[in-house]
Amino acid sequence: MRMSVAATLLLVLGLPSFSPAFAGAEAEKGALPTAAPVEEVFREWISVFNSGDKAGIKAFYGRYLDDPEPTFAIDQAEDTCGFDVVRMEPATRTPLAMSVLLAERCFPALHRLTIKFAVAGDTVPKEFKLKSFALSPQSAIDAMVATADRLAARQKFAGALLVANGNGEVWSEGWGTLNKTEKALITADTPMFLASAGKMFTAVAVLQLVAQGKVDLDAPFGRYLTDYPNKDMATATIRQLLQHRGGTDDIGILARDEGPNRARVRTIDDIIQLNGARAPLFPPGSKFDYSNYGFLLLGAVVERVSGQTYYDYVKRHIFEPAGMTNAGFPDLEHLEGVATGYTTFFGEEPELISHRDVLPWRGTPAGGGVASANDMLGFFRALSAGKMLPPGLLELATTPGDPSWYGLGFVTVRGDSSYWGHGGDSYGMNVAASYYPESGTIFLCLATRDSACGRLHSRWHHRTYGLTK
Repeated sequence: MRMSVAATLLLVLGLPSFSPAFAGAEAEKGALPTAAPVEEVFREWISVFNSGDKAGIKAFYGRYLDDPEPTFAIDQAEDTCGFDVVRMEPATRTPLAMSVLLAERCFPALHRLTIKFAVAGDTVPKEFKLKSFALSPQSAIDAMVATADRLAARQKFAGALLVANGNGEVWSEGWGTLNKTEKALITADTPMFLASAGKMFTAVAVLQLVAQGKVDLDAPFGRYLTDYPNKDMATATIRQLLQHRGGTDDIGILARDEGPNRARVRTIDDIIQLNGARAPLFPPGSKFDYSNYGFLLLGAVVERVSGQTYYDYVKRHIFEPAGMTNAGFPDLEHLEGVATGYTTFFGEEPELISHRDVLPWRGTPAGGGVASANDMLGFFRALSAGKMLPPGLLELATTPGDPSWYGLGFVTVRGDSSYWGHGGDSYGMNVAASYYPESGTIFLCLATRDSACGRLHSRWHHRTYGLTK
């Protein structure tokens, strides 16, 4: 007799089989025993989750979890195709709590949903956790690929995915073509726009100069840019700029409606002239506010201290040592071989449009350079091996600060499966780039569409580092 997918998964994971309370036809339909408040919440959730109705999911998460924009849950409903009930876990069941084992409908994977209320009469649970069970490394990749295939079929993803294990094994695959007219397939060697993932290059460049004693992390950037127009802004320190705590605000050339500013600037100095007169948004160091302009200023510091252009410095001290042969900062007249991004401007347009008309003249220290997935693999390997920074400085850069998910130019996530790196997101470009220091695993997604990589990274991450029992 053929085993069901759910039964097979239970066997593979070594979990107990179906609870007697769920035996028979009612269990196969996903029915639950006599309703209690916690079960009513579960019934409401699984009904709306399995429907895939975005408005319904928003209403549920807004009412019960104080999350009116549950993007992750909406994506998860689509990526899993909903859930079937495998069994309730009797040992956890009380009038105020329950755990349910669930099987994905799109892919053979299990999840556990735990719901707990604090006291009788509460209408909002104190705990609502949906966690994935870990899969084998290849099955985690297969789950991600299945999602990528579905997104690509709807023109929501094109790009490259790469997973490198600490033992040196590398898996990669590409989706889509270089552009709509050139049918060359995207591969792990295709250069694509990095958006803010390029901030890692600026952070490394600055920290290299710190290691050489040429830059002081706690000195104001005005020590190096002595002619900076606004003296209050120039009091922000190098450390504060790396932490996005300088009050420096945005760069003024990246938004769709900033075309006139884009037309005015071609160099780092041009961008400083555009922004240099304004005062800081808040006293430097007093709070976090993600700032592209702060990293533009860091690039200017690299130029002033090194005596090289920012682009030459990064090429010589980062791209070349890491073997990043397809990486660079091409201007708009030299984009041959670079994959074109296509955007709906985050839902503002009904159809995909080339992003070329909204690109700045050239990438900057805040992002906008290009690299391939294999280039970024080389970057993470060289950086983690100590070829670019002393270990102590890399540790400092990837240690959480305030907020707890950001260090010095690196996004940092600590927990059972810690990682660091940096993403990027702009019109027709999206990046997820993460290094897992405990295993040496590297995850990379470079896309030529809006906002696909975070979703694919999540799909892979939660099935690689999920529950084991």
